[in-house]
Parts: sequence; structure tokens; C-alpha cells
Amino acid sequence: MLHFIGTFFLQFIKPLGFIALLLFITLFLIRKKPKTAIWFVLICLIIIFVFGNPFFSTFMTRSMEWRYMPGQDYAQADAILLFADGTLPADTPRQRVELEGEADRVLYTAQLYHQELAPVIIVSGDFSRASSSKTFLMELGVPEDAIILQNQSSNMRSDAALSGGIMSTNDFESVLLVTSALQMDRAMFLFRDVEINITPAPTDYKVTLKDWEALTGSDWKTIVANLLPTTEALDQTARVLWEYFGLAFYRVRSLF
Repeated sequence: MLHFIGTFFLQFIKPLGFIALLLFITLFLIRKKPKTAIWFVLICLIIIFVFGNPFFSTFMTRSMEWRYMPGQDYAQADAILLFADGTLPADTPRQRVELEGEADRVLYTAQLYHQELAPVIIVSGDFSRASSSKTFLMELGVPEDAIILQNQSSNMRSDAALSGGIMSTNDFESVLLVTSALQMDRAMFLFRDVEINITPAPTDYKVTLKDWEALTGSDWKTIVANLLPTTEALDQTARVLWEYFGLAFYRVRSLF
């Protein structure tokens, strides 16, 4: 029940949920307090135009993603830890495991394994994400006996705790951590106290150098084309803000 309540109220922290809440309240204020209602509508428009602006979204995403850039030559490790995401189970009417954007994590993990950078892959996530990621890894040529499955996580914090237990049990001393670049800073913070050498191996970048140079150039056509908000930019901004809030929460919690 507490999980349901927490999930319900977390919806209103995200920009779209917060806007919906303000507009709903505005309906009850239009007649009795029209000036307050107008202010609420203005707040909603400001949130949409700022958070949904491609310039703002790209800047925020870059500020988080580029904290960890991909390594050129990774050292040999005892295992690869994959925070599973981006795979959809083969539930009817799907004929096989299907992929979303974050599936780059699985592809990159398979690439690192085939480069013989580690003999074992730890797949960590909830039952659906972890199990479907394992299936996809096997389709990419990773043998089943090289995969350790941890499918009991409900969030990144439990991912770190449960996979950390597996690493300790197997006496792993060095691990390559694979997750989306947007989440890497938060993931590395969760492993700050472990005695294992964790090397970040980020992937799934949303902002490339070419994207950044094109957006920040002086071409007036690009500037005009990106003035109005888009649903994609609003969704991406929400993801970045979630990472900032999550990282801030972990930092504050670590003080107590």
C-alpha cells in the first residue's frame, strides 16, 4: 500500500503531472478567484515553454550525461554489471523480446563480453527487465552459464544493494558498470562505499557532440525551429530532473 501511495504522489513531481494538477485546481478557482486561476495557467505555460524547450532539455541532459564519458581502453575486470532496462518480454502478441531506447545497455554489455573484458555478466533489475535482458544477451551470443541473474530489484538502490551482495559473495574485485549515461552519476554514488573497483562504462547517450554543436550554433533557422516546446523535450527534461532529484535524495540520505 505504501508503495502504491508513493508511486501515486510521485506522478505530480514530474512536469506533466504537476501541470495537470495545477489545471485541475484551476477549474475550481475560475469563478471565485479568477486572478489566482490566471496565475496558475501562467505557471503551467512557463513550465511547458521552459521544460519543453529543446535548448533547455539538451543543456540539462548534457550536464548530467557528460559527467562520465566512455572509456577507450577498459582494463580486464572480474565481471560486467548490467543495470537492465530497455527490453520488453515476449508477451502476447510479441513474438520475441523487443527493444526500447535503453536497450543500448544490453548491446554494449554483449560487446564488452565478446571483447573478453570479463568472463561473467551480472544482470540486475526487476523480473521483467532482467529476465528479458538475459534472453536478449543469449540471442547476442552470450552463453547462459556466463550470466548471473538478479531479478528482485524495485529501483536503482536495490539494484546496487542486491548486485553488491552477489559481487561480494563471488569475491569480485573489479567490475565494469553498464547503464545509461544519464543514470551513471547516481549509480556510481550508490557504490561509493564498496571495496570493489567499479569502472563506469556508460552508453545510451541522448546528446552527442554533433547535436550540441548544431543546437548552439549561430544558424537562425535552427534557433527558430527550436523555440517552441516539444513533447520529446518535455519528457527528456523530466528524466533529467528525476536524476537530479534522485541524486540529491541519496546525498541527503547519506548524511543521516
